[in-house]
Amino acid sequence: MPISPSELEELLSNTSSLLNQIHWFKQTVSKPEAASHRGVVINYVDIKERREEFLRELKSTVLNWVYSSEKYNAIYVEELRKRKNDHQNTNAYLFEIVRKKFRPGHPQGQFGELLLFNFIQFFFQAPPLLRKMTITTNPSLERNGADAIHYTSNGSIDLFILGESKCYESAYSFNKAMSASVESIVESFNNLENELVLYVYDDFVDPRLEKVAKDFKDGNCKNARIELVCLIAYNETVDIDGTDEKTIKNNIEKCLNKRWSQCSDTLYVGVRKPIIERIHYVAFPIWHLDKLLGAFQ
Repeated sequence: MPISPSELEELLSNTSSLLNQIHWFKQTVSKPEAASHRGVVINYVDIKERREEFLRELKSTVLNWVYSSEKYNAIYVEELRKRKNDHQNTNAYLFEIVRKKFRPGHPQGQFGELLLFNFIQFFFQAPPLLRKMTITTNPSLERNGADAIHYTSNGSIDLFILGESKCYESAYSFNKAMSASVESIVESFNNLENELVLYVYDDFVDPRLEKVAKDFKDGNCKNARIELVCLIAYNETVDIDGTDEKTIKNNIEKCLNKRWSQCSDTLYVGVRKPIIERIHYVAFPIWHLDKLLGAFQ
C-alpha cells in the first residue's frame, strides 16, 4: 500500500540550505528527447560564485546520506550517553564514522552520489529507498546498476526512481558523460531484476520504507512505475562571464542549451522509446571542476 504524501514529506531530507547555494532552471528542448531537462549551477551573488559555501552545504548532507533521522538520533543518544553528554566529542566521533562510509580517493563518484541523493529528493520529492552495497574487495562491481533508487507515490501508484550520476572533470566531456549516463541507466533498467541483489536498504532508510524496499526487491509491487534520472556533472569551459548576475545566469542557460543541441544523433540507438520518455536529465556544468573536486575531498 502506498505511503501517504504527508508521511513521504516527513521522510525527505532538508535540502533547503544546499539549494540556496545553487541556481536551477528547467529547459524545453527537443534534443535529446526526454521526459525533462534541468540545469543546475553553483549560485551567484552579483558576479561572485558561491563555490565555498556550496561545498560546505553539500558536505553537510553526508550525515543524511548515511543515516535516516531515526537511526541517527538513536546512535547520537547512545554515543552521547557514553561520552557523558559531551556534544562536541559525540559530533566529532559520528562525523569520523560517516567519513568511513566513503572510499578514499574517489571524489568524483562521491560528489556525484551526494548530488544525486539531494536532487532526486528536491526535484521529485522522493526519499531514498535502496542503494548499491559497497564492495571493497572489487570496486569495479559497484559500477553495475544505478547509483540509487528512490521512492515516492501519488496515492495510487508507487513510483520508483532509478538514479545514475556521472562526473567528468576533463574538458569537452559533456557528450561523453551523456552517452555513458544513458548507456548505464538503460542497462540498469533492463537488468533490474538481476541487479537488485546488489542493493541494500541500510541505516539511511527510514523503517517506514523498509516494507516498500523489500516488496520492490521481491517483485511484489502491483502498481509500480519506474522513472529514470541521469545526473551529468561535467567540466565546462565556455566563457559565461558578465557584468551582473542576471547576465551570467542567462549566459549559463544559453551555454547548456547549446550543449543539448550538440548531443549525438546516435545517443539512443537501440533504446526503446517508452524508456526514452521516462528519462529525466539534470545537467550540472562546473567551471574548473578539478579544483572543486580537490576541495571536496
